[in-house]
Amino acid sequence: MIEPAEVVWREIFTQRKNLLSLDEIEAIYVRGYHERANYGLEQANDDWESDEVIKNAHADAILKVLPDVKKVLVGGCSSGMAVRAFRRRGIDARGFDISPDLDQIALPDVREFLREGSLTSIPFSRRDRFDVFVTTDVLEHVQLRYIELMVREIAKLEAPFMVHMINHVSTSPDHMTLRPLWWWERQFGRFYRLRRDLAAPVLGNPRIYGLNGDKRHLFTFWERR
Repeated sequence: MIEPAEVVWREIFTQRKNLLSLDEIEAIYVRGYHERANYGLEQANDDWESDEVIKNAHADAILKVLPDVKKVLVGGCSSGMAVRAFRRRGIDARGFDISPDLDQIALPDVREFLREGSLTSIPFSRRDRFDVFVTTDVLEHVQLRYIELMVREIAKLEAPFMVHMINHVSTSPDHMTLRPLWWWERQFGRFYRLRRDLAAPVLGNPRIYGLNGDKRHLFTFWERR
């Protein structure tokens, strides 16, 4: 149960972030942002396992829930570590990221599978025939005023499934829209239904972000209506 004061703070936080310009948003995601977040690194830090270990665990967890997936699109892919993880498991994976420095941060072995783009302007289409669209801590990076556009862009892919880890923590400068899961369910409701019967496994390692049981960041699974 979220305390009323926390609900109020999340609303204030979201409204303030909604005032940022597109140039201000893009400036957040330069190369240094990804480096500070340890994206694309094979070394662990004091809090979490390495990005490689985490993305490998994420790929295994998603494929355990959706074993028939053959083609994956990763939104907000940063260096492409998740794309690499899926491709090493025999999945045709592609990705895109808003970073203006994508060519600098992309892992060399998956660079050809990455494109610059955003959730409001996805550089892929339904003709690419993806089985699942995956994001990890990305939806909350979209400003409130662009959520409807984002939903339409994702829906245009016509992927049979979506998998989203939605973070509910007021982190600056990148988190923009803090809303509970039921709110996100309402936004996507025209196109996708939340599969509450599907859940990623919880691992014994508390340093595996998103799979350690912390309810503030759990994978959610969605099926096309």
